[in-house]
Amino acid sequence: MFFTLWKLVAQGKTPLRALMNLALRDHTLSPGITVDLGGGNNPSYLGYLKGVEATTFVNLDTQFGEGANAAIDFEKDALPYEDGSVDQVLMLNILEHIYNHRFFVGESFRILKPGKTVIGFVPFLINYHADPHDYFRYTHEALERIFTDAGFKSVDIRTLGGGPFLLNFNTIACFVPRQITMLLWPFYYALDVLVLRLRPALRKRFPLGYIFVLTK
Repeated sequence: MFFTLWKLVAQGKTPLRALMNLALRDHTLSPGITVDLGGGNNPSYLGYLKGVEATTFVNLDTQFGEGANAAIDFEKDALPYEDGSVDQVLMLNILEHIYNHRFFVGESFRILKPGKTVIGFVPFLINYHADPHDYFRYTHEALERIFTDAGFKSVDIRTLGGGPFLLNFNTIACFVPRQITMLLWPFYYALDVLVLRLRPALRKRFPLGYIFVLTK
């Protein structure tokens, strides 16, 4: 894990984004229609998900699009699909930017076929990042209630992160030159491993984010 993360950090990724990308390698998209909500054009995480070539991939976003996939207001606009017509929904790094999140999650549930899944991610301990707004930081407890209330029969939430030193490194990695982060990474990683060996319960207190899989 040390060298895998170091390589991604050297490429300019924060530990949070690196951990998210690596976690996505465990997931395979369903054949059929996959709707990516708020992912932008050609998101880099598609290179980590399996089964991308076997799915019809559609981007829906608030800031671009045309025709049937014109820009959409996730706060109030219904997603342009019939009930139970989509095979997979991606919801990566978008939920924290949606104020009316219950409507947004409800629309994702509505268009999904029974038995199909949503794959998503939200950051937790991260700097303010408006795109164009930044409203929320969700705990795993809040996510579970939101998704259960929306009707999902299965809610699987996985914590991504480590201890306090990884958290600190993730914060400074956004603001210092890449060459410096590469030099600092072994030091912070070693301190984080040491602290977690002494106090493993700290891992639950310093989540960088949560990846989730929801089944309708």
